[in-house]
Amino acid sequence: MGVMTIYRLGIALACCAFAAACSKEKSPSPAQVDSPYESIVSPNGDISFPTDFPMGMAFIGSWAVTGENGVADIHSVHARSADADYYRQHGEFPDGAVLIKEVVESKGASHTTGDAFWGEKTITWFLMVKDVKGRFPDHPLWGDGWGWAQFDPADRTRQIAVNYDESCKACHVPAAKTDRVYVYAYPALGPKAQQAAPPSARSGRAAVQQGHRNAGGDPGPADAPIESRIADGKKAFETQCSFCHSIESGKHGTGPSLFGVVGRKAGSAPGYDYSDAMRQAQVIWSRETIEKHLADTKGFIPGNRMGQLFGGVPDPELRSDIAAYLETVK
Repeated sequence: MGVMTIYRLGIALACCAFAAACSKEKSPSPAQVDSPYESIVSPNGDISFPTDFPMGMAFIGSWAVTGENGVADIHSVHARSADADYYRQHGEFPDGAVLIKEVVESKGASHTTGDAFWGEKTITWFLMVKDVKGRFPDHPLWGDGWGWAQFDPADRTRQIAVNYDESCKACHVPAAKTDRVYVYAYPALGPKAQQAAPPSARSGRAAVQQGHRNAGGDPGPADAPIESRIADGKKAFETQCSFCHSIESGKHGTGPSLFGVVGRKAGSAPGYDYSDAMRQAQVIWSRETIEKHLADTKGFIPGNRMGQLFGGVPDPELRSDIAAYLETVK
């Protein structure tokens, strides 16, 4: 092989190496494109549970959801420490923020301090990933600025949510003004979050004390003047119901308009696409039937969609107030 041939071969190999390097630079990896997502979100938008949880996560707050016998389950929420810091400074979540919620079944017993409840068995896990760019518009589990996922408690590698609209949306619609997150329940997010608490928020401790006063014969909310109960029902409706139901005639949302609902047959508001269960129910809405439905949204009319999305109103006095208010909406 001559010197000139060797020289030409060297030039060719150098050009190939340069071309290969350029080719690599022009094909960015998913990490370069979506660095906040690379550890738990695949290039096509599938969300996985972080294998190192709870490393890097901080507990930010919890919910105790009541049932007929006290606290039904406890929701404990975690965020990455950097995301919580960002929220405290800016009053919003950064792109790529991750929130993880564990739902635990509770048990309770009487103690010297009163009835007490504790978490026993994990029911499910939920995960949200903040997305300010709309990266996955065609993926069914991305919407309203977040990626949404739910995981099997026995196998956190198995994602079980069907799609955002069916599995997640209804529960988060009431928190639309705070980026679909009930931020006021998480003290670790700071004062900006707690300022978003609804006006109807009340102390659980005060409610217990009120119960003692009622037992002593003092008038309680159920004995309050009807005008006061209607006003309380209106406030409760606005914070718990109005994101799915309007009170304008014919204006339907996730749920049907409740204008003129008292006296109307279930599943009969014109223009709304009811479930078969609701259309076939032989129920006439009255204050009594509204209260029963709010007490057991799954069981009062089995198979209806609302029962799959909304757990109901556990407080009987609040149910009564909402029903009293709806009777006036006509």
